[in-house]
Amino acid sequence: MAQVFIAAPAVEQARAQGLAQALAALGFDVAASAPGEAEIGPLVENTKCIVALWSGAAPPTWMAVLAAMALQRDKLVCANIRQGAAPAPFRAAPSIDLAPRDRTAFKTRFGALIAAIDKLAPTKANAAALPEALIEARAALLRQPPSPRQQLWSKAAGFAAAIAVLFAVGFGAGRLIQAARSGALLVTTRQAEAAPTVAPMQPTAAQALPISWPELEQQPWRDAARRLSGDDQIKARARRGDARAQALACLGHLAGADGFLPSPTAAREYCDQSAAQNEAAGLYFSWVLQRAAPHAGVGAAVARERLAQAARLGWLPAQIEYAQLLAERGSLEAQAEAGRLWLAAAERGDPRGQFFYARWLRDSPAGPRDPAAAIPFLERAAARDQVDALHLLATLYRDGRGVARDPARARSLYERAARQDYPPSMFNLADMLRAGSAQDRARAVRLYQALACLRDEQQIQPMAERRLRALRESAACR
Repeated sequence: MAQVFIAAPAVEQARAQGLAQALAALGFDVAASAPGEAEIGPLVENTKCIVALWSGAAPPTWMAVLAAMALQRDKLVCANIRQGAAPAPFRAAPSIDLAPRDRTAFKTRFGALIAAIDKLAPTKANAAALPEALIEARAALLRQPPSPRQQLWSKAAGFAAAIAVLFAVGFGAGRLIQAARSGALLVTTRQAEAAPTVAPMQPTAAQALPISWPELEQQPWRDAARRLSGDDQIKARARRGDARAQALACLGHLAGADGFLPSPTAAREYCDQSAAQNEAAGLYFSWVLQRAAPHAGVGAAVARERLAQAARLGWLPAQIEYAQLLAERGSLEAQAEAGRLWLAAAERGDPRGQFFYARWLRDSPAGPRDPAAAIPFLERAAARDQVDALHLLATLYRDGRGVARDPARARSLYERAARQDYPPSMFNLADMLRAGSAQDRARAVRLYQALACLRDEQQIQPMAERRLRALRESAACR
């Protein structure tokens, strides 16, 4: 029996076969087919890694059952042809978006898929074969399904959720399939609990974590830590060796979340354990820990290498922050790699990634140095009120660089950033207002006064004081 099995709906079998060939080129023992009912149990037990290929097509019964069983055994990896297509009950498993349209982003995400398989399969990928396998995998996923008539997963969401819940009470593969066909999977939780043949339901390990991995990627780490309040399941799973729970335990101890002792040492131990299993979040939080608590024991070189590995695995904040480090090196090669990482983050809809990539397009010697190319990315980030993007876009509109000069638009953007107390925008807005009406001039004075009292602003604070003196005004700082 193959070490890696790829499960896919019937309409996606051609893509699954192509992906299997690409993984085989890397040295994996891999298969892709539709197993019979009697084969599902042995398949789950004997296969090291099960890759579920989700595209939005309604999955066959066997695939949902196989995914549920693999999830409970920590053998499931979700590969999404359409972004975020993995059904909610299965998102506790490693999930990689493999939308093939963008070549650069696909390279990063295909590497993340290989890393996830590497963690489960005894055979490790042959790095020398990666370029050819990458081309083959992308070509396979770019193929269109033979028929456009397919139901979206959302129509079957209740079915999949029922599978995940009922499996937790001890159903086997055969009973799950029988129940699905008879409609028994669609009973409510209350009815299931009342049935005399069903034991009381307990939360599965996959349901225990209080924050999803997409949420963890998108939120600042301090905000994410507030979600961990007194969660004993995290600690229990971390002690059992769960890499994701170890990453959250590291975060909990680092931030002193409710129920976690504020302990850089404990945080380091959990981050080390998670990073040793190549878990992207544990690798990234090692970097965060080294910066927030240098005395914790994570060396700077180790933290940097873990950050780089998390970026290679596609962890969103790691991509952005590692790109910042690369951009500081100055070499064209490092600058180009920084641009690729920022683009990958930007294409996933991250406002910080959109801002940094826009600035790279405008300024980097490895980029086009074209302000016009930066405008669409800045507009997308500004729509999410990303303060750096608001400021840069306002400045381009003010100066007419890359876009037609529009002082009114610039003022509006500066206003939005100033409402977030962003000093550069406050200063530029005040400069635009001071020569206007009496009301505008009064507003400019108030902004300068607020800036003059910011003692930690080494550049803007003295400039604001000079502006006040020129206006024969002063600031009364407390």
